[in-house]
Amino acid sequence: MALDEPRSDDQIIAREGYKILVDPKTNDLLLQSGGLTIDYVDGAIQKGYMLRLNSVGEGSCDPGDGGCAGCG
Repeated sequence: MALDEPRSDDQIIAREGYKILVDPKTNDLLLQSGGLTIDYVDGAIQKGYMLRLNSVGEGSCDPGDGGCAGCG
């Protein structure tokens, strides 16, 4: 993930006062997964933004599941 200047094929997603630029490849992933949930966590072990795909299929990474099954 990187901060970048908008490109002509980027899509701008605006929700709850935030704007996110999404490139076409990432947009395809988001559409296939059912979307993305962004949370801010402020705990003893983790602090920061957590990005989670809403629906993760078999053989995909799921950070909420504690690891990765078949990434690559």
